[in-house]
Amino acid sequence: MISVISFLIIALVVGFVTAGLKIQFDRFFTIILLVSLAKFSVAESVNVFLWVILLSAAYILWQNREKIKGMPAQNKKKFMTLVPLLAFSGVFIGTAVFASTSNQVLMITLGILAMLYGLRLMFVHFKPFEFEYKNPKPIYLKICGLLGPVISGFFVGFIGTSLKPLKIAFAVKIGKMNLGQVYLGNTITAFYSSLFAILLHGFYLKNVVMTLNDVWLGIGLWIAIHFVYKITNVFFKDQWRKTFQIIIGLILIIVAFKFL
Repeated sequence: MISVISFLIIALVVGFVTAGLKIQFDRFFTIILLVSLAKFSVAESVNVFLWVILLSAAYILWQNREKIKGMPAQNKKKFMTLVPLLAFSGVFIGTAVFASTSNQVLMITLGILAMLYGLRLMFVHFKPFEFEYKNPKPIYLKICGLLGPVISGFFVGFIGTSLKPLKIAFAVKIGKMNLGQVYLGNTITAFYSSLFAILLHGFYLKNVVMTLNDVWLGIGLWIAIHFVYKITNVFFKDQWRKTFQIIIGLILIIVAFKFL
């Protein structure tokens, strides 16, 4: 069980940091703090975090329900059929790897991801005009459309995170894809992936099965993180965000060495 103090610290830190970074669903910092502060195993932390990412993604989709309704019929069909199928295939493989991987290997994986995410935060910064992109590079559009859900599904099933920071940077900076559309597409994929991962971790796994404590803790953390996020956003000025992003990126890189 987690202590009340650890719970509050995680909610405050993750809520504040993600508000400064404008991150609403792939709150990777939660896993790191569950491991380093609450002393959970990586597997336990992942099972808790899956609820945080599911509820975060569901909330964003609810906020964008009108935009989703207004999507072309072809896109909606893809998001209702192909994307969940591809995401499930990735989640299934990732969950199988998760079940057979030692805590030490999972720790090293966390460290590598923290390093990569930190580097991304330090050196890759999105611009307002990237919301206006209308002509993505066709080859990268196909790569992201087919491999994106599989990759997200695999990593959500394996280590909890959808790889969103790296995937969006790739799609926008290299593929010249519209930032807003990519973000919404990644949110839909993350929703499916986390839902499938919860089902598989809850009913398929035997050695690291998800417990009711994981469920309630994940839901409670999401509520608390979301509350802190909303409060922080009221006071956090946009001119602070780039510097804040670089600082958090540097901190993530330093933290990564603890897991490697």
